[in-house]
Amino acid sequence: MTDWHARDVGDVVAGLETDSERGLSTVESSRRLAEIGPNELGGGRGPGRWRILVSQFTDMLIFVLLVAAVVSGFLLGEWIDAGVILAIVVLNAVIGYTQEVRAEDALARLKEMAAPTALVIRDGEEVDIATAEVVPGDLLVLEAGDKVAADARLVAAVHLQAEEASLTGESLPVSKSLKRSPLEASTGDRRSMVFAGTVIAAGRGRAVITATGPSTEMGKIAEMLEPEEQPSPLSLELAEVGRRIAWLTLGIAVIVFILGLARDRSAESVQTMFLIAVALAVAAIPEGLPAVVTVTLARGVQAMAKNNAIVRRLPAVEALGAASVICTDKTGTLTRNEMRVQVIDFADLATRPADVEEADGRVWRFAQIAALCSDARRVTDGYQGDPTEIAVLRSIDPTILKVNEVRAASPRLDEVAFDSSRKMMTTLHPAGERFLVAVKGAPEVVLGRCASFEHVGGPVPMDEQRRTSAVETANGFAARGLRTLGFAYSIIDARPADLADAERDLVFVALAGMSDELRPETRRAIQDANAAGVRVVMVTGDHLVTARAVAADLGLLGERSALAGTELRAMEQEELNAVVEDVAVYARVDPADKVKIVKAWKSTGGIVAMTGDGVNDAPALQAADIGVAMGSGTDVAKEAADMVLADDNFATILLAVSEGRVIFSNLKKVVYFLLSANASEVLVMFLGFLFFGALGEPLLATQLLWINLVTDGLPALALGIDTPVPGLMQQSPDERREILSVPHQLRILWQGAFLAAGALGALIWAHYLRGAEWEYVRTMIFTTLVTAQLAHIYNIRAQGTTVWKIGFGGNRVLTWGVIGSLMLHVLVVYTPLGNRLFDTVPIEWIDWPAIIALTVLPFLGVDAVKRRTVRLHPAWETVGD
Repeated sequence: MTDWHARDVGDVVAGLETDSERGLSTVESSRRLAEIGPNELGGGRGPGRWRILVSQFTDMLIFVLLVAAVVSGFLLGEWIDAGVILAIVVLNAVIGYTQEVRAEDALARLKEMAAPTALVIRDGEEVDIATAEVVPGDLLVLEAGDKVAADARLVAAVHLQAEEASLTGESLPVSKSLKRSPLEASTGDRRSMVFAGTVIAAGRGRAVITATGPSTEMGKIAEMLEPEEQPSPLSLELAEVGRRIAWLTLGIAVIVFILGLARDRSAESVQTMFLIAVALAVAAIPEGLPAVVTVTLARGVQAMAKNNAIVRRLPAVEALGAASVICTDKTGTLTRNEMRVQVIDFADLATRPADVEEADGRVWRFAQIAALCSDARRVTDGYQGDPTEIAVLRSIDPTILKVNEVRAASPRLDEVAFDSSRKMMTTLHPAGERFLVAVKGAPEVVLGRCASFEHVGGPVPMDEQRRTSAVETANGFAARGLRTLGFAYSIIDARPADLADAERDLVFVALAGMSDELRPETRRAIQDANAAGVRVVMVTGDHLVTARAVAADLGLLGERSALAGTELRAMEQEELNAVVEDVAVYARVDPADKVKIVKAWKSTGGIVAMTGDGVNDAPALQAADIGVAMGSGTDVAKEAADMVLADDNFATILLAVSEGRVIFSNLKKVVYFLLSANASEVLVMFLGFLFFGALGEPLLATQLLWINLVTDGLPALALGIDTPVPGLMQQSPDERREILSVPHQLRILWQGAFLAAGALGALIWAHYLRGAEWEYVRTMIFTTLVTAQLAHIYNIRAQGTTVWKIGFGGNRVLTWGVIGSLMLHVLVVYTPLGNRLFDTVPIEWIDWPAIIALTVLPFLGVDAVKRRTVRLHPAWETVGD
């Protein structure tokens, strides 16, 4: 049964076969525990170490590299090359495994201890039992500060309030009542219930447990979490790259083998051509790509860690850079989840707390009433009590007065507590020979008890115009989403027998408007998101008026609208899909609503990041492309997320977006460089066999593998950690996603053709103009291709513009990587060991000007085509493509 909130107390007690005074018997509770099971939720441990390790080897490119290692070792006999490829695979796995394990350990340290016990009444006596042992029908005893053990229907309540932000998103404590709630009420509006995982903020009460474990509202949310994780955009892109490379590699090997057979079908030639075809296929694989991707992402993780972000999965860093929509919770994410007084209105003065004049007698009187007519108290690390009372005390203590000193000088003699029917609180204090009556409450109620208002010179009679003006001001505060309190007092001669009788002819002092304070960096972060083409959408469990007011304050609304949860739930998924881009705010939503919103944005092609901290956010965090949880949030939210923000700072998300865009931009450079370089090798072999096949093999298998080693190594890695492309955060995120679209493939091909032309130019120079031996010619082709590829890296670095605009500096690692690779190649050409391992011969110095020229010409050719492209399409200059 799920309608306990809509049933009377007597029906609930009878339906659960319990006793509202004595609770269950020990025997009956044991029977129910055996029948229903413990009050626990499954899961919560995160992926195991073995699972994390195995996941490092599930990438398509990793499979291709493992095949390449086997072929290099067993078919080509190049065990050194096989070892290098395996080392790359192992390095990639170690870096990824280490980072993910560290992230899980960091999350474990962030976890808060759950309440280990619950206070229940059994056999008429209060007993502490393990939370896991409570059962439906148990009579739960609730006091301020208690964490609720299970969902329960209230049977007794005295000023009971519950903090439900983690479950419903409600930023303020919810007042509870024994009165049954409407049957159709959402979780946040079920005032007759308390829920597992929430905290009692004030008051006391008793409740009959109605649901435990998976049957609780928290348990239902846990069931919405899907076990399979969503792949990140980068994972999908790289998987597609891996598949294309795998098929391309197979095709290259077959074509080259057939061309070789067409030239010579002898047994020796067949064996040689098979080995060369296989070697060329191996050379076509960008061995360094997985390592470069992993190291680049790990560097991004380190950068984010410095900004208090814990990345659980490496691709999440880049994936945030792809986000086109951020669906964010309000409470604790855009706001501090901390009430603050925003405005105080006196008779003819509206001001902020920081601007009040202490010399004004009205200000001191307001502070005196606020200090005395309040149950909140100061403790070692701040204040404890009702959030609205705490907010008022913070606005006055110690800037106007010291609360403890005022309370000591005017002790409380009597009080009439606040309740939902009276909507006001009154306290009595000594005032010399007389008595001070201090009152606060709902403005319309307090104003109705006032006969005058406090002016600068003292009390002045209140006419109807002044009363109406004060009510309108209070309504204006409410329309802005502020929680409003009115403050009044009176000085009486005698102590009343019943304090309620003194709640008349009061002097109205002030109105105070409070709200959950915005984080100071939130406005700027949202402006940065708008500039980056990222839509920010507020999704909250708070009320529509409050949510709309906060959104308007942040500049989120604009031409877009706000939608209440009731309207959202009445819409079919297809209806929401059609209007989702026109809605900026969703209020009073349930967990299933959040998932519905994420799906709607995904249907538009958007890449969705979802932020949140509560249990109610977990399903949407997992459904989104990138889930971002707050470090102070619940364990369930953190375990469902890809990234955890330890500082709960929304602005950190924009730093992650920026870091992600830099990473993706650099990874595109790496992919374009490696594939265009590998394309040049394929073209050299293909055209070399096609036009110069009778002369010999253009390059040997070991030489092809060496080229990949020196270019896929440090230079490519340096390109992966390059400085950001200018204007990266001023472009639309949707324009950056494809790595190997048809235009990009054509660009890779023609750039590879320029490099291949330089290498084949070395063949023509050395063989036809210099008349050199083929071994010497092959060394010239070998060397020219290496130098042309290393020069080409600077053209790739200037994607979207020209190298002359950004220069050759700005990346020391790249500079030293290129120099180091050139020095290693010089050793291969000029040392006996290098000559023996790679079948090279020393190049005469007279040929180096030709090598330099054949390196510079392709470089200038690629740059000239790029400059023409930018001139014809100026917008491309800022895209970084």
